[in-house]
Amino acid sequence: MNGLENELLAGVRVLELTRGPSGGYAGRLLANSGARVTKIVSAAEESTPFRDREKKVIQTMTRSEAGKVVTRLLGQSWDMILWDSHLEQELDQLVTDALLISRVGIRLDFPAEVDVEEEHALQALGGWMTLTGDAQKKPLQVGGHPAAYLVGAHAATAGMMALLENRWTEKGRLVQINSLAIVVSALEGAYSKQLATGQTRSRQGNRHHELTPMSILPSADGWTFVGAPVDEKWELLEGWSEIPSRPEWQQNTGRQADCETLEEELAKWTRGMTREELFVTGQLFRLPFAKVQTLEEVRDCSQLAARQFWGHSNASTTSVQIPWKVHAGPAFSKEQSTSGNAPSWKGLRVLDVTSMWSGPYCTRLFADLGAEVIKVEAPHRPDGIRSDQCASSPFFKELNRNKLGIQLDLRLQTDRQTFLELVATSDVLVENFSPRVMSNFGLGCEELWKHRPDLTIVSLSAFGQTGPYRDFVGYGPTLESMSGVASLTQYSDGQPRLPGFSLSDIGAGIHGAFALVAALFQHHRQGIGLRVDLSQYETACQFIGDYLTEEVPASTVAQPVQVRDLVDLAHDARLATIRLEDGSQLLGMPWDSKGWHTSFYPPPELGQHTDYVKKLIEKEATFI
Repeated sequence: MNGLENELLAGVRVLELTRGPSGGYAGRLLANSGARVTKIVSAAEESTPFRDREKKVIQTMTRSEAGKVVTRLLGQSWDMILWDSHLEQELDQLVTDALLISRVGIRLDFPAEVDVEEEHALQALGGWMTLTGDAQKKPLQVGGHPAAYLVGAHAATAGMMALLENRWTEKGRLVQINSLAIVVSALEGAYSKQLATGQTRSRQGNRHHELTPMSILPSADGWTFVGAPVDEKWELLEGWSEIPSRPEWQQNTGRQADCETLEEELAKWTRGMTREELFVTGQLFRLPFAKVQTLEEVRDCSQLAARQFWGHSNASTTSVQIPWKVHAGPAFSKEQSTSGNAPSWKGLRVLDVTSMWSGPYCTRLFADLGAEVIKVEAPHRPDGIRSDQCASSPFFKELNRNKLGIQLDLRLQTDRQTFLELVATSDVLVENFSPRVMSNFGLGCEELWKHRPDLTIVSLSAFGQTGPYRDFVGYGPTLESMSGVASLTQYSDGQPRLPGFSLSDIGAGIHGAFALVAALFQHHRQGIGLRVDLSQYETACQFIGDYLTEEVPASTVAQPVQVRDLVDLAHDARLATIRLEDGSQLLGMPWDSKGWHTSFYPPPELGQHTDYVKKLIEKEATFI
C-alpha cells in the first residue's frame, strides 16, 4: 500500500507556536505524516514553504494580535502543543498555564546564546564547527540546516512518544527538548569519549577522523568520495587502483598514520576516471563510494525520482517528501494478538538487528524509556562500534545502554529458528542491513509476518528498499556527498568538504525513531503490521530541503557565538550526564520529562545475556 506514510497521524491536532527553524521542522514531520498542524505566524515572520507547506498557517499583523489569536486557540481541543523558547515570555507562560492534564506539550529549549535563526549558534556552541574544516583554516559551518532540523526531528519524536503514551494512559505530559544535548549527540561519541578518557578531537580536513581511506578526492569531472573502511575493502581498492603497495598500509592504523601520502597516490588514479565510473564500479565492489553531487544533480538523481521523492503542489513548485515509505502488512485482528497486559513502554519488545550508529541510536531512545530492546549480534561479526574495546567503548555504551543482548548466527538454521521464536513474541524489529540481506537469510517481511502478523518492521538502509541504487552501500560520508550537504560545506575555494562527523547517521536514527513511533500510533488504532522503508540518503537531503526546492533562505548575519571544542563542552553544566551501574558517565537523554528516566545499565558484552534472552521466547508479548 503506497502513501500510508502520509496517513499515519490522521486526526491528530497540533498547535504550533514556534519561531525558529527547529520547531518548524518538527511541525513539518507531523504535518507530512497526516497530522493537522495549525501554525501562528506574525507579520515580522515568514512562512517557509519547505517547513510549512502542509500546515494551516494563520498570519497575524502584529505581535499583539498574535497574542489574542493564541489565547483564543488555546481554548480549543489540541492533542499536542508545540512551542519554543524564542516565544515572548508572556506567551510562553500563557501556553504553559494552558496545558491541561490530558494534553501533550513539547517545548524546545535553547541556550541563551542561540538566536531565532538557530543554525550558526547551535553548530558553534555544540562543537560542530571546531571539528569541521581544515586544521590550518578557521572552523567551518556545515551547510544547510542540519543542527536545527536534528533538534526538530527529536522534538517531533518525543512529541509522538508522549502522545502515544497519552493514548494509553489519558495523562498529559510536558516534554522539554534539550537542543544543546541533541547537537552534541551528533558528534559521533566524541563527548562521551572525552568524559571517559579525556581524549579530544580536532579538525581532520576532508577525511574521516579514524578510518582511511574515507575522503573526498578529485576526479576527471568533479569530486568523488572514496571509501574503504576496513582492511578487506582496502585490499579490493588497492588491487583495483593498482597504486604502489606498501606493507604499512595493510592495516587501518598504518593507513591512518600515512593518510596524506595514501590520498595523494589515490588522487593520481581518481583524476583519470569520471565520478560515475568511480561511483558505479566502487559500488559493484561493495565499497561505499559516492559522487559529490551539486544541488542540480541531486534534483536530477534517478534514485530520488524512482522513489517518488519529489512532490508537486502546483505546476511550478517542487516539494520534498519525508524520507520513508510505509506499507501495510497482512490483515490482522486484535483477537489474534498475544498481548496480555495494559500497554506501556515497559511492555514493548524490540528486536534490534542493527549495528554501527543509525539503528542503535534509534532503538536506544526506546530502551531509555523502558522498552525491552534485545540487541542481536553475530558471533563472527559483532557491532563495529565495539572496535577493539568490546563493550567498554564509550560510544558503544552511549548507543547500547539499557539493552539486552543475544548472539545468533543467522546463517545457521538453528539460530534462525531461535530468532523467529523471538519474532513471534516481539512487537518491533529494526534492521539496517542493505536490502538483500534479510531476504538472503530467509527473513523477509512476509516470513516475519507469518510468525507475528502485527509486527512493525523498520528498515534503515542507505538508499531505501527500491530504486536503481537500492543495493548500494553507504556510510555517513557517502550520503553527505550524495545529498548535497558536502557541496554546501566549503571555504571560498569552492571545494566540497565533509562534516567532521557522520551527520547522516544520527539523522537516519532519529528520523527512524519518529517513523517507528508514528507507525506504532497507527498500530495502536488499527492493530495492523507495518513496514517502514527509510532511506538514509533521503534523510540527509532533508537537511538542505530549503535549497533543494530552491526556497533558499535569505542570508542573515550570524550572531557572534564562541566556537567551542570538546574540552569546553565537558564543563558545560547544561549538558546532563548519566552514570551507568558500572560507573561510566555518558551523555544523557535528549529531552527531559518526569517519569521517562529509567535506571541506566551497561550495554551487553557479546553473548552476555544469551541464556536469559532465550528464556524470553517463552514469554508472551505485552504491548498493545
